[in-house]
Amino acid sequence: MSGAFRPYKGKWVIKEHTLKANEGVVEAGDMIQVTSGGITVELATSTATAIIGISVEGLAVDAVNTQTIRVLEPLSTECEFIGPVTDGAIAAGRTDSGRSCDLEDHEGVDPDTDTHHSLTIISGTIATADGATTAGEGIFRIAQTLDKLNSF
Repeated sequence: MSGAFRPYKGKWVIKEHTLKANEGVVEAGDMIQVTSGGITVELATSTATAIIGISVEGLAVDAVNTQTIRVLEPLSTECEFIGPVTDGAIAAGRTDSGRSCDLEDHEGVDPDTDTHHSLTIISGTIATADGATTAGEGIFRIAQTLDKLNSF
């Protein structure tokens, strides 16, 4: 699978979901969340309230119809994934380990933002400084999976 996010540890399962109409282009490796209505899914945002997993496939925009999309979902909150840090700073190693943070968008993480507590930092694999033009990379866990939504 190419793309931004990829599974690293733990057991992941592929499930089919209904992507909302007119969602935009989805690429394999994009982070996916449940829509506010809870019936369909969409590209994850910085305000994600229930991240379900990583898109397995790319889909073109369908302005009118919903589409079926396959998503890699963690079987537990212990599952880890690798993803780019596209905003904010992360140190290489375990300096930032245990901190919660949010997505920047469906293609990257912002370790400096922690409004929604969507992700947990496990470690930094490629360091990046705040405001750097090159992306960093880290290992993360989804803290706010669909089954845990009511505990936040």
